[in-house]
Parts: sequence; C-alpha cells; structure tokens
Amino acid sequence: MPYFGKNRLSGGIFSTHSAAIDPRTTPPKIRVLVVDDHPLFRAGVVAALQQDPALEVCGEADNAVLARDLAARLRPDAAVVDLMLKDDDGLRLVRELRQDHTRMKLVVLSMLDAAVYQSKSLQAGANHFISKLDGPAAIVAALQQPGSGGRPTRPVPDNAHALSVLSERELQVFIQLGQGRSTQEIATALGVSAKTIESHRENIKGKLDLPHANALVARAALWVREQGLTR
Repeated sequence: MPYFGKNRLSGGIFSTHSAAIDPRTTPPKIRVLVVDDHPLFRAGVVAALQQDPALEVCGEADNAVLARDLAARLRPDAAVVDLMLKDDDGLRLVRELRQDHTRMKLVVLSMLDAAVYQSKSLQAGANHFISKLDGPAAIVAALQQPGSGGRPTRPVPDNAHALSVLSERELQVFIQLGQGRSTQEIATALGVSAKTIESHRENIKGKLDLPHANALVARAALWVREQGLTR
C-alpha cells in the first residue's frame, strides 16, 4: 500500500509506493521517482506509469528538498523531474541527482522551450528532455530505453534559440528580471551580491545584443509571459 504523509523537513506532500514482486517469475520493475509541484499533473504521470507492467512508481515529491531525501532513501532506478519547482531550480536538482546517483536515469519533463532548455538539461546530467505536450508514451519510452544513457527522445532543434547562448545562471537572472524582480531581490534569491547580478545583467545584454537595461527587462518580460513563468 502507498504511504502518504507530511515531510517534516520540507512540509511537502510525499508518498512512497511498494509492490510485491516474485523474483522467480517476474523481472524486476524499473522503480521511478516522480518530481513535480503540480498535484494534478503529477498524479496523471504517476497513473500513466503505473499502468505499464515494467514500471513502478516508488515515490513522489513536490519539491527539491523532498526529492533529494527520497532519492537517497529509496534509491530509485530513474527519476522524472519537472524543471520549474517552487522551492528550487530544476536544473540544479538534476545536476545534484546526477552527482549523487550516477546510475540513475534522469528524465526531464517540462513545458519550457526545448530550444533553450534541452541542451542545458543534458549538460546538467539528464538522459532525456521531454515536453509535457508529448504525452505519457514519450515518458514510458524514455524510462524503458536500455541503459542509463542514450540519446534524448526529442532531437535537439536545428535552429538554436537566441537564449541558448546564456549560461544557466544568466538564464536564472533573465527569468527573474522578466518576473519583475529588482537586482537586489535577485541577489538575495540566488545568494550572491548585487554586484554579481549587475555583472550578469551586462553579460546578458551583450550576448543578446540589447542596447540598454530597459530593453533587457522588456525582452525578459516578454519571454517569461510566453513561457508562462509569470509570478
């Protein structure tokens, strides 16, 4: 029976699942951790994966703190991770999971622009980047692909997005600028100095060939709206 409860460290809703397996007659299932902070979407992913006889959802997390804890305790074979988590950056979580669990298959599931985030996800250590528009079959196919590596199920776009030139940290700053945060607010959120954020802003302007700060904020705000990332 699954167990549902409150995580004392993070306050997030979580569950762990178990299923009896007779090793004499049934091959081991692929045990999957699902990380997504949207309850309805996460429930849909879990339901879709549980329908496949080769897969078993061993745990669920709605935040990065809980995801790290469950990954360490449950040692799943794979994790499906949404990039936009309410308490942390999904790319950082992917990188940490890859560092701590080298054999775990990591599948990034996101609504964000693949032209920007697919390469960054793979660089962070993900094995696959899948759009949430692709449907459950794409997730199942990625999880069942032999080995812990392999090519992503979605090809890298031929025409790279302009934002793909930004580093991971510069993209974080760009998004927060688009969400209306000030330099000091961004510095506090990322745990760095305001001077560091100013440096990132200048680098972003140069890479995107923007003439001034107002043009940078306008460009960031437009992209944030397009991606549905507004606060």
